Amino acid sequence: MKNNYKNFCACMVFLLIHISADAQQKKIKRFEDAINLAIGKAYPASVRMWGFDLHQNQRTSAQFSGVVVTADGYILTAAHTTIPGTNYKVFFPDGRECIALALGRIDNPATPGMPDVGLMKITDKGVWPFAEMGYSGKLVPNEPCLSIAYPESLNQNLPTIRIGKVAEVKNQYGFIRSTCKMEPGDSGGPLFDASGRVIGLHSAIDVAEDQNFEIPVDLYRKYWTALAEARTYTSFPEKEDAITGNSRSLVPLNKGLLRQPAAAPKLKEQFFLLNSLLNDQTQHIQATLFTSSASGAKRQFLISKNSMLGENPKLTGYPENQLKVLSRDKANDLVLIEVQHPIPGGIDVGSLMDDSSAVRPGQLIYAIMGDGIVSSNLLSMPKVSSQPYLGAMVMYNSEPAQFSLIKPDSPAGEAGLKIGDELLSINGKTITKADEFAPALMSFWPGDEVVLKWKNDSGSYIKPILLASRLSAQSKHPAEQFAGGKSVRRDGFEKVFIHDIAIKPEECGGPLFDRKGHLLGITIARYSRTSCLAIPTAVLLNFLKLGM
Repeated sequence: MKNNYKNFCACMVFLLIHISADAQQKKIKRFEDAINLAIGKAYPASVRMWGFDLHQNQRTSAQFSGVVVTADGYILTAAHTTIPGTNYKVFFPDGRECIALALGRIDNPATPGMPDVGLMKITDKGVWPFAEMGYSGKLVPNEPCLSIAYPESLNQNLPTIRIGKVAEVKNQYGFIRSTCKMEPGDSGGPLFDASGRVIGLHSAIDVAEDQNFEIPVDLYRKYWTALAEARTYTSFPEKEDAITGNSRSLVPLNKGLLRQPAAAPKLKEQFFLLNSLLNDQTQHIQATLFTSSASGAKRQFLISKNSMLGENPKLTGYPENQLKVLSRDKANDLVLIEVQHPIPGGIDVGSLMDDSSAVRPGQLIYAIMGDGIVSSNLLSMPKVSSQPYLGAMVMYNSEPAQFSLIKPDSPAGEAGLKIGDELLSINGKTITKADEFAPALMSFWPGDEVVLKWKNDSGSYIKPILLASRLSAQSKHPAEQFAGGKSVRRDGFEKVFIHDIAIKPEECGGPLFDRKGHLLGITIARYSRTSCLAIPTAVLLNFLKLGM
């Protein structure tokens, strides 16, 4: 009887856990569905802009963001991005372009950067996508919110999405404070409630990633008539409009993003740490474990970030387990490692989805470091910071290619190259004219050794040269001071997607799951304050096939 009672209790506990998990699943699905409905309403009206000279037909300012809030083209943005009476080019996510005129702004010299209210109006005729204006007066702490804006560092035609909460309804400066991260280029971009209505506009940040300051949308409502005049107000205008209505978001409040029960166990089972010696220092990096039984025998593999893993890696927690590096893919910055002795866990390779369409903006995602949202579709990130550095330039249009600049302390200078030398080949590839030089060099990565052949009046020379990394300019802007900083290797990818989870460079290599527990990819780089890059599952699956 006692055993039957124990079995009954065990069954009831299991049933209650299952019911609770199922209820949690449904709650998360409702929340994700509501967020995606909000994105569908808000995304088309979120615009990218920059100053534009109509006579010279050229760009005249840095880019910034905004949101169209009426069908005839009124745009809310930040005062610090505009000059009243000046023209700006407006870019919509659907590809449409138009011109807008900056109207009024409130910019008080006594309180620089505050209240930062600015209004614009599209001058081209048309009916434009627009988002509904909400009310900031009834916001409450921890209310979910969305940012849809254009970070300048990414230089993408489409905005990225960030999810967060209202941390403070009104701080000491009169701003809303949100946890939706922003950076230069996002200024003037919209903050939406979970119903897709504009509640604030991006204004400024502080160093901590939860310090993002938003202009309350009620200020635009209150001074709409005054702002319709193209002038700068150095204090709040005397003319005020009544704020009628104050409705709240229809979406239930969430205590942040809910940790997904199907994803959480998988994160713990597939997440591992590797350590190795890299550049004479011990380097730690995360890795994702995969298990395959394709050939009948169980095999296990780890995938991690190649540029942060040296030779002879060790598995933290399993120091005696031998690891065998099977392949290094510099293009995707991936390393494939076979685990010699079985360890618990591992994502079943047979369950992976070879479908790039599985990644879509607006998905809730889960990593060991936290929860977030998929910010973009799949895209490519050109090689910019990851360009190799030789320290040499060739003369424009020269044929044969002749060096016109050699930096003294560069790899080229240390190899003995001189101005006027004629370049003959790079790694055996013949170079006959100047425009062949850059493409040939761009096919390599920092740290690659290349063999250069050149000649001058003294004769011909062949030397191996180790390409260096380009030095990044140091900035004291708060957007560059976030915890952990950027990954050294953060671009040069053919197929990645963006997410907004705050991951440090040494935390790359870990898995990302959707709310159903499906692997979407692994984080490969911390790109900027707002953005991390992830390699999708389809690319990982192709890489795994190399070792199976």
